Amino acid sequence: MFKKIFYLCTTVILALNIVGAQSIAVAKGKWLSAAEYIELPYKNDNGKKIQLRGYKNFEIDWHKPLTDAWKLKVDQDQILQVDGELTRAVSREDGRVLWERVYQDFDMMILQEWGQTEEGVIYTMRQDLSDETLGTKVDLITRTGSEIASYIIPYKHFTFPYFIEAVDLDSNNNLITVTNEGIASFSPDGTLNWFNSDVSKWNASSRLDKSNVDELFIDSKDNVLVLTNLYDNAYYLSSTGVIQWQKQLSFNDWSDSIFVKKTGQWIRIAVKPNVTIEILDLKSGRIIKVNNPTVQQLNEVLPKAGNGKYYVRSDGGIMQIDSKGKKLWEYKLRLNGYTTVWSMDSDAQGNVYIQDGGGNVFSLDPAGNERFVLIVKNKYPGSTFDLDDQGALYYMDSTVGLMVIKPIKG
Repeated sequence: MFKKIFYLCTTVILALNIVGAQSIAVAKGKWLSAAEYIELPYKNDNGKKIQLRGYKNFEIDWHKPLTDAWKLKVDQDQILQVDGELTRAVSREDGRVLWERVYQDFDMMILQEWGQTEEGVIYTMRQDLSDETLGTKVDLITRTGSEIASYIIPYKHFTFPYFIEAVDLDSNNNLITVTNEGIASFSPDGTLNWFNSDVSKWNASSRLDKSNVDELFIDSKDNVLVLTNLYDNAYYLSSTGVIQWQKQLSFNDWSDSIFVKKTGQWIRIAVKPNVTIEILDLKSGRIIKVNNPTVQQLNEVLPKAGNGKYYVRSDGGIMQIDSKGKKLWEYKLRLNGYTTVWSMDSDAQGNVYIQDGGGNVFSLDPAGNERFVLIVKNKYPGSTFDLDDQGALYYMDSTVGLMVIKPIKG
């Protein structure tokens, strides 16, 4: 995920710039009545029950009180849940536990980073809060829960910040990440393959300090793209950590970005004053600017609303734009005290799902009509969601648990 803190802060700033002085039509779609809701038998972190608006058309398909995980991902026919103490998979159909790996190593272990490769390998990096000298624990497992590797990166050689923004696995399950020594590669048995100290800058005076690395990506040939200094510089390293080229990237009000592994390209988009795409081609090191991007190019980067329309963040909400960047409508988050878009996604039908910092979720159709609103109102962030290919929403909260919201079949 994510990078997380930077991403959340920058998207708010970018959204403010996107709005600008140009007038924007407010979504004329229908809002659900605040008086029409059902109270669900699940409580938020204030001890109050949560609510569901739109209950005439949507329902809780199933719920499980699985509150001991705080990361979630839909993976084929299962849902992955990850925390510092466990990695678990549950069925998408009914939430029953398919497999579970509970870690019994340290008492104060926290999850620093986790992810899953295109091949399905799950990786986690964890460290003990009470004693950082115990080192950083790395586990690699298959999507069926079988162990591939488990090792500790010794503290005396490498240290890590509390929040690791950049980590990935190559095709041989070598872990590439940011340490106090620079960009480093570790083999599945925990030995050091290589490190590059010319790209990453982090003095490790405080573990809360952030390095200059924003993200890194591994291409199909196991070479590494590293983005630094608020996405202003790009470095391309070979599979052995040697710099192949370096590029200074242009500054703009970039709204979103994505790495496309199959083409070896990093793409980012700006929507002010017009829609512009910048493509960084890893093979050649060339930067290609596209002032009139195609629908196919936009589809790679932005959440889709269908028919050449897309969703972007705005000040306190989201906007829908067309392929030329024309602002079609804006939707403002409307619960008092919760005005920051925490995450956003769209499904195959073009419906959009927005989550704010209180764990509240708003779903709108492409015309801006509210479909359902899940009202949680947590005091602290701790919720996440993912979608499947049918548009079902899988919601997980550290207090509420795991539940699925689906349309009621007519």
